[in-house]
Amino acid sequence: MTPKAASPLPGQNVQIDPAPSPEIRAALAREINAYHSRTVAHESTRFAALLRGHDGALTAGVMGVISWRWLFIEAMWVGDDLRGQGIGRTLMTTAENHALAAGCHSAWLDTFQAKDFYLALGYEAFGVLDDYPPGQSRTFMKKRLSD
Repeated sequence: MTPKAASPLPGQNVQIDPAPSPEIRAALAREINAYHSRTVAHESTRFAALLRGHDGALTAGVMGVISWRWLFIEAMWVGDDLRGQGIGRTLMTTAENHALAAGCHSAWLDTFQAKDFYLALGYEAFGVLDDYPPGQSRTFMKKRLSD
């Protein structure tokens, strides 16, 4: 049985959906973006810088979102056999240069496993959630890309 909470509106109630569909997630995103467009001009673009092997298989990549002149690093991954060879640094530089060309002044991200990697790239911590995931800390980081 789905738990219900009281609602401020008569005849309505709040329900938990334990597995929201992609359509529900998209509907909420559309509504949030519509609200933003009425209050603060909002435009975002998503991109990826990908490294593929000779067979076309994905071996490393970074995915970013550009919004409000900021780059958000949504995902960054390098295959185990390629780590320590500068590929992550190259991908991040590629993403940052793409963001600079698109008019971004700064970048931000969050991580719980690669804090030292991002510190070495010039990122600085601006917030931490302890015990997220359990036993670890999620660190929010930023970097100025231009003056």
